[in-house]
Amino acid sequence: MDAASVLRQFEPNAVTDVTGFGLFGHAHEVAERSGVRIRLESERFPAIDGALDLARKGVRTSGDPRNREFAGPHLHVDGAPETLVALGFDPQTAGGLLVSVPADRGAVLEAEFQARKLFVRRVGRVEEGAGVVVE
Repeated sequence: MDAASVLRQFEPNAVTDVTGFGLFGHAHEVAERSGVRIRLESERFPAIDGALDLARKGVRTSGDPRNREFAGPHLHVDGAPETLVALGFDPQTAGGLLVSVPADRGAVLEAEFQARKLFVRRVGRVEEGAGVVVE
């Protein structure tokens, strides 16, 4: 059973694939369309091998400026290091799905994914308000 099949059982509030707009662009779209604030914990961001090293060296993809222009005005960075902020704008280093489930289902979803050896990582939470906050 793949991740999408397992996820359906949890009746998520929102699901989006994190590709072209990067994590921050997709988080912005979910927050805006849902009328909520998404608070992301940068130290929990997953990254493909080598992505952090390249970001530390200042290497950015061609999608970085476009995604900063799109999502940047809706993003409040609260102490997150620029290396991790760069990953959040990068359309190539995020991948996967950004999923919102009710808080009381989160731990069970994580346990189910881990039991099936599927990657899962909680990267934030949804709260009242608007926009995206990156800690």
